[in-house]
Amino acid sequence: MNKLIISSIALSLFSATTIAATTATTPVAVNGGAVHFKGEIVNAACAVDAGSSDQTIRLGQVRSSKLTADGNVSSPVGFAIQLDDCDTTVAGTASVAFTGSEVSGKNNVLAVQATGAGAATNVGVQILDSHSQPLQLDGTNFGSTISLTNGTNTIPLQARYIATGAATAGTANADATFKIQYQ
Repeated sequence: MNKLIISSIALSLFSATTIAATTATTPVAVNGGAVHFKGEIVNAACAVDAGSSDQTIRLGQVRSSKLTADGNVSSPVGFAIQLDDCDTTVAGTASVAFTGSEVSGKNNVLAVQATGAGAATNVGVQILDSHSQPLQLDGTNFGSTISLTNGTNTIPLQARYIATGAATAGTANADATFKIQYQ
């Protein structure tokens, strides 16, 4: 009788383990999401580095007391556009032009996005070339030219806030697009 009970227990344990092992190893597939691939094939002297194509330049917090009159500016913040895989047999120089929503009457000042209550007023953003000169934002006036070398090159730039009157506190974000001219 004891042998029968022990045999029954052993058979039950073996069956339970076999069922559990079979259930645990059954593959299960679930949807995981989407992967988006973005890029562009270009026929140019260089390729814009992926890290330069969609940058966010953090201008930080600036006290409104620094921007009390038209033309007052904040300290500039440096940024760069990196060009990769440059071939000087194709072109020897590069320059950049920006396009964006301008402040009325000021073709070198980006308008900040009016996001309702909480948006700063009487302030815009200027983009400066490597000689600290403000760039026009019409997409046709290219900034200072850099000489290319084979390989990786960098176009140094700066951005700053500029008052268009007595600035009021609030969010001050702006967007611009750029293009590179090779010659």
